[in-house]
Amino acid sequence: MSTPTTIQLSLPQEQLDLLEDVRTLTQRQLEFLNRTVWLTESEAAERLKISVSTLRNWRAEGWIRYFAEGNSIRYRLDYLDDDFEARSLVKAPLRVLATAASRSKPKRHLA
Repeated sequence: MSTPTTIQLSLPQEQLDLLEDVRTLTQRQLEFLNRTVWLTESEAAERLKISVSTLRNWRAEGWIRYFAEGNSIRYRLDYLDDDFEARSLVKAPLRVLATAASRSKPKRHLA
């Protein structure tokens, strides 16, 4: 049996410094991406491309999650996007889909 060989590499200090810089910047980016972003009412309406009054109506109807403290209302960005997507989904009745499927019969090809 052969004994495993270990190879040790050494990098110039300049390259080690660059690697440390990349590690630090990557860590900062991850921290930034994982932070919670809060929007004001006007920012949330602008993001969804709707009026502030529509946003208020949706909030009153329970379509959009929000946080209130005193007179201040904030919308968490990730919740806002999720709630908007859920509200925007168009649901077709199953009966219509079943009727359309039964009308289209596949053609058989003889080999």
